Amino acid sequence: MPFEYTYLDNDKAITVSIRLEQKDNKPGIVPLKSQGRAVIGIKPEYKCTWDTTNNFLAVENSTFAVYPLSKPGRDPLFRVEYVRNQKSYLPSSHFHVHAHRDEFTHLLGFAAKLNPENNYQVKKYLNTPSVLSAFHFPTGGHRFRPCLEDILEVLRVEFNLDVDNNKWKPRLEEARLKWRKIQTAAVVRDFPEEALRVLVEELGMPIPQDWECPELDKQKLERLIRS
Repeated sequence: MPFEYTYLDNDKAITVSIRLEQKDNKPGIVPLKSQGRAVIGIKPEYKCTWDTTNNFLAVENSTFAVYPLSKPGRDPLFRVEYVRNQKSYLPSSHFHVHAHRDEFTHLLGFAAKLNPENNYQVKKYLNTPSVLSAFHFPTGGHRFRPCLEDILEVLRVEFNLDVDNNKWKPRLEEARLKWRKIQTAAVVRDFPEEALRVLVEELGMPIPQDWECPELDKQKLERLIRS
């Protein structure tokens, strides 16, 4: 399926949004078949920008939404999401499950800790019922979050998708390895002192001469230590 791109250049940043081409104002979905039938579909979306050094492309946010029967008009089964500049009290990398469990939503409602004398809180609670899909399940933070290939593989296994595993698996593993190398390099840039320590103490690398290890970026650290 063809992709479509949106490019935005403003005073603050340059961003590029990538998603599957839409038809009839409906999001593009890749149908995934089992026994010849499209049992599920996946809708990947990315929004990218330059990182803080303006040297590497960074994912601003991403979503992998999985739909039953590959139909966009339904609620998704689940969504795997990443938000680079997430609110401090929410996990940057997380997933949402669109399902129903009475005990879960009941406890979410209890956790609202309403002040009955606060009319705004009470009104908001009554007008916004607790739903399971609003819960953020954390999945590894900025550097260790799942990639698209992880989602595709679990869908293939759990839904017994119609794929030629001899062709599909090597390509998936190649793409996943590339992603993890990119993330490993990012972690090294995040924590250069720790990377140097491992190389010297555990792998026996000679201490570099006439080279000073870069200091830890404390502003970046504040973001990385959050979920």
